[in-house]
Amino acid sequence: MGKDERRQILVRVKEEMLERLTALAEREYRSVNGEIEYLIAQAVGGGENGKAYLPEFFDSAKAFIWDGEERELLPMRSTDPVRLSDLKKYEEEKQTVVDNTLAFLKGLPAQNVLLYGDRGTGKSSTVHAIINEYADCGLRLIEVKKKDIITLPRLMNAIADSGDKKFILFIDDLTFVEGQDNYGELKAVLEGSALHLGNLIIYATTNRRHLIKETASDRHNDMHESDLRQEQMSLSDRFGIIVRYINPDKQEFFEILKAVLADRGITLPDDELSLRAERYCIEKGGRSPRGVRQLADIICCELAVAHR
Repeated sequence: MGKDERRQILVRVKEEMLERLTALAEREYRSVNGEIEYLIAQAVGGGENGKAYLPEFFDSAKAFIWDGEERELLPMRSTDPVRLSDLKKYEEEKQTVVDNTLAFLKGLPAQNVLLYGDRGTGKSSTVHAIINEYADCGLRLIEVKKKDIITLPRLMNAIADSGDKKFILFIDDLTFVEGQDNYGELKAVLEGSALHLGNLIIYATTNRRHLIKETASDRHNDMHESDLRQEQMSLSDRFGIIVRYINPDKQEFFEILKAVLADRGITLPDDELSLRAERYCIEKGGRSPRGVRQLADIICCELAVAHR
């Protein structure tokens, strides 16, 4: 086929088809980019001075932050002390994460976990509580920012010889904007051989069931919307377990607040506490466990000042 014939065919291709082909090319490029990063990591290693971190390094803290730009792990000297018992309600959701974590620690098949749902419901706190619960069993947390996902293969290389330590790679507030973020690189890591080291699983939180946001133009383009829906499902499907957290209703909010205050040695009449809780929720514009903790702090401060 000559150059002129190819040019005539391209002219006849519909605009939306060109957009679809362009998007596909970009996604494939991003996935290949992630694989290239993995091959580089295999060649040069990771950690300090290009070497893998020694097992004793991970005795310095139970949580770390991965600096993707410097290719360096930074110990977190101060972490959230939250325990699973501090997180009221959501028992089934917490147990699902606990069971998967215990399977991981025992060397049994464990899944990457996506915790999604309303803001302030305790998704991130659940992950931090898991680390506090099982740090003595050799479990460690490594927090990775979304912008550093492309460097994950180097991180995996850096912790490949970590002895008996096992790691939860934690990505908080994971949401991508279609056409702007390199979510293909996360897919490459989730399905690549680098993840099969046996000492690492990924826990991520998000406020959205579908990790890729669509734009207004996407909703008016049926072909693009279909592609986007497939891409959304493809990324979410890489997580073997999906746990949903939803905001409590009026009664649940009251019960959580009552339990939190009881842990602090505070007991108030039910009618007084219920009225206070509902007024606070109206002012805040919603109910969440985060709101419970905020109101509990306010009540504690008021009582402390009153008894001076």
